[in-house]
Amino acid sequence: MVDELVWDKNTGEIRILGQRHAAVNMQALCNHLDSLVGIQVAEVIMHNLEFHLGKEDAARIKTEKTHAKLHEIIENLAQSNRLSGVGVTKVRLPENQLEPIEVEVTNPAVTGVSGAAKAFMFAWWTGAMTILLDKELDLKNVIYDQKMNVKKCQIIPR
Repeated sequence: MVDELVWDKNTGEIRILGQRHAAVNMQALCNHLDSLVGIQVAEVIMHNLEFHLGKEDAARIKTEKTHAKLHEIIENLAQSNRLSGVGVTKVRLPENQLEPIEVEVTNPAVTGVSGAAKAFMFAWWTGAMTILLDKELDLKNVIYDQKMNVKKCQIIPR
C-alpha cells in the first residue's frame, strides 16, 4: 500500500493509500440526497454506504499491515481522511471499553448534523472501528461547533 496521495493527470486517477478515489463535492451530494428522498431516508442510505466502506477499508488495512498495532491502523485511516479532503481526524479510544469512542474532525468537508451529512464520515468510522475492535458499534451524538469548525461524534457498543 502506498502511504500517500497520487494524482495522475494523464490517466485521470486519484489514488489515496493505494485505492482509487474520485473528487466529489460531498456537501452538495448530501444536500441533494436529502432533497431527493428526505432527511431520514438519506441518513439511512449514507449510513449504510459509509458503514460498509469503513468496514472494507479497515479490513483491507488490517490484512495489509498484519503487524500494525491498533493505534497505527487508526492513524492510517485518519491519514486517508486528510488526504481525501474529509478533514483532520482525531480518534480517542477510552480506557474503559464501555465508554464511547470519540471522533473529532477539524475543518470537515461536510458540516451538517442531520440527514446524509450526519452519517457521512462518522458511519465510516463506526464501520472501521467495528472491524478493528471486533464488536458491533453504533454512532451517536453528532454535533458541529461552527466557531471551532469541528464536527464530533461518539461511537458506542451496540
